[in-house]
Amino acid sequence: MPSQTPIEQHAIIGDMRSAALVTGAATIDWLCWPCFDSPPVFAALLDRETGGACTVEGGWTAAGRAYRAGTAILDTHLTRGDAAITVTDLMPLSIIADPGNTGPDADAPGRIVRILTCMAGLAEIDLRIAPRFDWGATRVKPALDDGQARWPGRPIRAAATHPIRIEGADARITATLAKGERLILILSHDEDVRIVIDADPVSATAAYWAHWSSASHYQADHAALMLRSAITLKLLTHSASGGMIAAVTTSLPEAIGHGRNWDYRFVWTRDAIFCVSAFMALGFQREAAEFLRFLHHRDGEGGHGPLQVMYALDGPVPDEVSHPALRGWRDSAPVRSGNGANDQAQHEIFGEYLAGLNLYTELHGTDGLCRELVENLESFVRRCARAAIDRFPIPDQGIWELRGPARHLLHSKAMCWVAVDRARRIADRLGFVPDPDWQDIADHMLEQLCTQGWNNEAGAYTMEYGGTDLDISTLRLGLMDVLDPKSEHFRKTIAAHETALGRSGFHDRYRFDDGLAGREGAFLTGTFWMAGALAASGDRDAAARAIAPALAAASDLGLYGEEIDPDSGAHLGNFPQGLSHMALIHEVLRIHGDDPGR
Repeated sequence: MPSQTPIEQHAIIGDMRSAALVTGAATIDWLCWPCFDSPPVFAALLDRETGGACTVEGGWTAAGRAYRAGTAILDTHLTRGDAAITVTDLMPLSIIADPGNTGPDADAPGRIVRILTCMAGLAEIDLRIAPRFDWGATRVKPALDDGQARWPGRPIRAAATHPIRIEGADARITATLAKGERLILILSHDEDVRIVIDADPVSATAAYWAHWSSASHYQADHAALMLRSAITLKLLTHSASGGMIAAVTTSLPEAIGHGRNWDYRFVWTRDAIFCVSAFMALGFQREAAEFLRFLHHRDGEGGHGPLQVMYALDGPVPDEVSHPALRGWRDSAPVRSGNGANDQAQHEIFGEYLAGLNLYTELHGTDGLCRELVENLESFVRRCARAAIDRFPIPDQGIWELRGPARHLLHSKAMCWVAVDRARRIADRLGFVPDPDWQDIADHMLEQLCTQGWNNEAGAYTMEYGGTDLDISTLRLGLMDVLDPKSEHFRKTIAAHETALGRSGFHDRYRFDDGLAGREGAFLTGTFWMAGALAASGDRDAAARAIAPALAAASDLGLYGEEIDPDSGAHLGNFPQGLSHMALIHEVLRIHGDDPGR
């Protein structure tokens, strides 16, 4: 089987409905249509032989690539002999003049535009469009419809400025371009709608991204990387619902050749709230408000409490199933869709939500929030706080979705305290009366977690009550005002975690046996948290040194997976990972800017 493109050598383009990944050789090897969580039509990312792709064939050599500044428009440069071409990839968008407080801020026709421009010499183009269906199990012979290719009964149609021909289950376009000439290919997910090729398919999309990016007010160190992270988070946002998925892919492994492969094309309440606060920290109010709308509209769904661990963009999270027709990235089977962590107990979500809402109301009051949330805000805050109170004494699987018996996890306990603390702050700010027992309960929670979470043998706060294992999420207690980050106990906790979890400048989540095969990569967000903890403790010089390896680990386009192999620098896990980009934003602001905190 041909080797697969390294994870970090992908770019993302998108339209806030779906997204595609593009390699440095201008191959589109991942596209789920018409939505993020739809089955893929291109999945060569997970199996080059059977997955399907859109490729520029004929022995072209990659010669560099870049996003146009402040946009999600990608230019990839290819050479062959004396010829040179630039492949411009985008998913078209146009500004909605008056989008109101809710819903999409851009029109999106649901298309991919590929423009191949000859930059030098005489370019012999061979463009192959090879979709596959049913997770690689099915090939469908396309038909020509007045010059356009469509795959009957399947969500893809192709039109081009040059003739299309059919070869088996594929469509191909060959052309000879002189310098300055171009070939335009447009792919659409609506097989029944004929495509009209715009002579200028780029300008409206460029105008949208320029307008959107101008809202960022961060201009200090690493500004370009910060803006790229914000654009990436925007590309993970589903504009119709306001939901924000964790990543656009499924089954990219955390440990090559093993089964640590999960579907991240869903909305994790915790991760998305992290991203909401990152948006607000940079000045993107609307995106934060839209996710709060998403959660409010899904309130109580399925008979659950005020929040669930995760959501699909529409309807319930599907059951976890495997797709054997795809061999997986570098044979890391199984390829999965759906996610079995949906029914776990993860009690920290209430604190995460109320921390995000607290920051929003601190910065903006209720301005920009959807009407239904404003009308029910007091009730929703009380229910979230009460849910955290009720769950505080109960063990759970926690932030890492641990398999096996539930545990009394320190991070989960601390975030239950955060829920009550932030509920009190919101009540004071918005002028409603806190529940009379909130203060006493919060005091009791804090006393218990500080007493039972500290371990003299480890010289640190540990992962669970009575345990000795360390867990990088414990550092968040100093970042969320649970613990005084300048206290002796917290500084000792930082040092202990650096010693126990550090790996060549990066950091593992934990080191205990979690019941899954294979050693996962270092957790990029953990390294950002370590740097943030050092900054919060008062040592900004050490924080700057600690964050440097993670900043340097960004791909050539400024993108991150979930994890990294510290030895090779290769990215692991689903891509691009919203949590990594969120953590970068927060901790760069903490070290180099003015982070308003959470």
